[in-house]
Amino acid sequence: MQHLRMWGLSAILSGLLLTTWLIPSTNAQELELGRVINASTSDENVAALTFRAKSAGVLTVVVRSTDESDLILVVTDADGQQLPEGRSDQDIGGDNGAEQLAVTIPRTGTYVVRVETFLSGSADFKIGASWLAFADLEVAADPDGSPSTAIPISAGQQTISESINGALGDYWDWFVFSADGAGTLTVATRADEGDLVLEAFRENEFSEALERSDQDLQGINGNEALTLLVAAGQKLYFKVSSFSEGASVPYRLQIGFMPD
Repeated sequence: MQHLRMWGLSAILSGLLLTTWLIPSTNAQELELGRVINASTSDENVAALTFRAKSAGVLTVVVRSTDESDLILVVTDADGQQLPEGRSDQDIGGDNGAEQLAVTIPRTGTYVVRVETFLSGSADFKIGASWLAFADLEVAADPDGSPSTAIPISAGQQTISESINGALGDYWDWFVFSADGAGTLTVATRADEGDLVLEAFRENEFSEALERSDQDLQGINGNEALTLLVAAGQKLYFKVSSFSEGASVPYRLQIGFMPD
């Protein structure tokens, strides 16, 4: 798809089953929590560790490169979107291959740990994980907080009034546009207070944004916009989040579409 940006575009180990595979390889390997294993990753076969939490809690993951590769560690939900505080690219101790994090798992469900290379290529590494079940950390699922529950938007739709509130677990809102025909789609946010970020994603590709707007149009932190070319039948997903994680921001979403 062509796209055009026009005007601003240890711990207690319980309650968790963890398995690992190299995507898209079917050579699956189980991983027991509390145990360090050797693994590898590459552009074609990104190392992923999938697990099912039986409650809320804290997942701790440590990776160390065994071949001096530069690694990135990411924890996502089942849709592939990164969890809050779910990314490590710290190069701990000046070591490009040393990453670790402790991420809050908000509720029962399936989550994925991904180990990627900073640049293209392959890498070998060691990885270990531990789990602390902590029911008091549970946060109810946000009705529009994932691509699978995104709010449908359409051409000619009136302005939508929404809000995000990280303190209540509402870190972001998702919207989905299904194109009946080819044309140029513009999505914009307007907020009188707060600092917003607007991102666009292709369907089933939620780990990396297709386009991102954090331009503060007209000098207003909540004013963002993306303009993209869409094909008939295509779905595009849009994510509205706060620049400052956990902030509360009421905003308006505007949609414009010009058919080819």
